[in-house]
Amino acid sequence: PSYHQLLTYYRPKILLGLTATPERMDGKDILAYFDQRIAAEIRLPEAIERSLLCPFQYFGVTDAVDLDSLKWSRGDYEKNELSKLYTGNDLRTMMIIKALTKYITDLEEVKGLGFCVSKDHAAYMAERFHAAHIPSISLTADSSEEERHTAKKKLVGGEIRFIFVVDLYNEGVDIPEVNTILF
Repeated sequence: PSYHQLLTYYRPKILLGLTATPERMDGKDILAYFDQRIAAEIRLPEAIERSLLCPFQYFGVTDAVDLDSLKWSRGDYEKNELSKLYTGNDLRTMMIIKALTKYITDLEEVKGLGFCVSKDHAAYMAERFHAAHIPSISLTADSSEEERHTAKKKLVGGEIRFIFVVDLYNEGVDIPEVNTILF
């Protein structure tokens, strides 16, 4: 909404936009702002090949949580229902921690972000990871700039291993030290 307000207020002769997410999950058409033209495009494999991005490994971990009964609306599950299902699910959390220990060479080297479905879920995950001796904290869009700065400093310095977030760090974040992402 903030970009829409700016882009409908200003009327430049040429508008150059840069995005890593042209195909948006919310289904909005950003090309309409640019006369449906893409001046240049580079996709993930080519960006990695040209050393513009670092290569990565992706591991899919089986999740035994049954989502069949959850309501689906606007291309996603109802956040409240998903949060209730995930928050407090110690079995699922232990499966995640077990998968981490399986795929991560050294947990002491992890600098990770965990993307959660709700504030409660983020707080729960940080608490459970911390209890499993994986120092972690949670941040949300409500966290102050000072809290965010301190958390980033702790992560980069190795004082914590994970920051669990919701509605934060979705785009435009640059923490080069991050080497692990949990979705």
